[in-house]
Amino acid sequence: MRVCSQNWLDRRCREAGKQNGECDGCIVQRGETLTIDERHPAFPKAALPSLVRQAANFATSAAAHVAAGMPQASQEQIDARFAICQQCEHFDGRACRQCGCPVVRERQFVSKLSWANEKCPVGKWGPVNQDSQP
Repeated sequence: MRVCSQNWLDRRCREAGKQNGECDGCIVQRGETLTIDERHPAFPKAALPSLVRQAANFATSAAAHVAAGMPQASQEQIDARFAICQQCEHFDGRACRQCGCPVVRERQFVSKLSWANEKCPVGKWGPVNQDSQP
């Protein structure tokens, strides 16, 4: 749940490419402020960054990963990060809407969840080492 103003919700609707009023289904309570359900299908989710921004974000992270010696997170650490992402308002079911990176549970090169030196773009999990959890 989130408390916000009508202006915030209207702006978020426009940014998501929706008309004002199309997002009203996510409103749980009206008053001086609105209480909205961010998990409701009508909640206006931000779009993924542009493909150019996604590529730049990935290239920056990949370069940092290589420079750090390509440290890998354990499957347990990947699973913990994945669980955090699943609860995040920026997760769209396949990717992070903040950086555009794929969010997958498997140990893969294309998943920042498996790179021990990486961190969440909004600070929900950070770098790990072999002795710690995210």
